[in-house]
Amino acid sequence: MRALLALAALALALAAPAAAEVAPGTTPGSATGLFGAYDRGNAFARILAGKLPATRVYEDGQVLAFMNIHPLSPGDLLVIPKGRYRNLMDVPPPVLDHLMRVAQRLAKAEARALHPDGIFVRQNSGEAAGQTVFHFHMHVTPQYKGVPLAQTSYKQPPADPKQLAVIAGRIRQAMR
Repeated sequence: MRALLALAALALALAAPAAAEVAPGTTPGSATGLFGAYDRGNAFARILAGKLPATRVYEDGQVLAFMNIHPLSPGDLLVIPKGRYRNLMDVPPPVLDHLMRVAQRLAKAEARALHPDGIFVRQNSGEAAGQTVFHFHMHVTPQYKGVPLAQTSYKQPPADPKQLAVIAGRIRQAMR
């Protein structure tokens, strides 16, 4: 029986997501779990402040959507609130509702513009769940049959900005 329990524990450990590779620029010692102070120096806070570039696809008073520079698939979008929320635990329900409506609108535009076989919407809260930038965000990612998602790393060079701009233009056009 102990051997069976040990085997089950091992299987669960192997199935659990590995700890994330924390994004460059994250303040050393900042909270990466579910609870803690917001890191005002995170990459998305710097994008919102205009200190880092981003290929913007959609923006309103509460939300910004931009191209992921380390895309899991061509057209991978990041949707973030403009407020300072680390993860799902922090986002007020009305803001979360608006974020989901925007994510749905973007997914429909991706479907029209990029013709994927599916759309993957993902949100990771906490480093143990795969969150790498500690500002709430959702991925809206096109997926194609038989094409695995990329295994990205911050050690890899970012995607070509010109290619990101072309894809962003197609998605923006499809939103009209």
